[in-house]
Amino acid sequence: MNMKLILISTGVVLAGLAQATTLSFHGVADDFFEAYISTSDTVQGTQFAAQAGTWQGGGAGGSVTLTPFVTNYLHIQARDVFGAPSMFIGQASLDNTDFYFGNLTQNLLTNTSDWNLSLTGFGSNYGTPADLGQNGTGAWGTQSQVDINAHRLWSTPNGGGGEQYFSVAIYTDVVPEPFTMVGLAGVAALALRRRKK
Repeated sequence: MNMKLILISTGVVLAGLAQATTLSFHGVADDFFEAYISTSDTVQGTQFAAQAGTWQGGGAGGSVTLTPFVTNYLHIQARDVFGAPSMFIGQASLDNTDFYFGNLTQNLLTNTSDWNLSLTGFGSNYGTPADLGQNGTGAWGTQSQVDINAHRLWSTPNGGGGEQYFSVAIYTDVVPEPFTMVGLAGVAALALRRRKK
């Protein structure tokens, strides 16, 4: 069997074994936010959604593929630019059971139990965000693209300007199957062997 055929066969097998998980998120902030995905809680990560206009525009959403076999982190950087009141609200979902949130499900709303908040950056000085009330309360009315049971979060009940860093871990118990590891080792060995010739 030639090298090209081996590599193609191994690639087909590995592609069949790997099931990608997609994270979807929609949120609203008063005034702006960006959503990122990362494999480290201390690294901002790759942006996949951003709210370009103020909360009256309905917020923003997006989807991103998670990195398999490791914990991923959903990072939200929210900003109040125009002064109080201030808030962030949203919902996230996963499209299969290979990953799960801290509530052990594939769906997560903003709440004070599962979300960490920092005023200094991702991965540091985390505390519990303040609960400003359920969707439909406060000065913002109801955000129609966010579940009614989601809660508005901020650092203080009275809002206030500045950056807010929200973080949620997305866990997995899935590990590469032994056959996948053997396949990867085989591809590496063949590549080395070919390089030596």
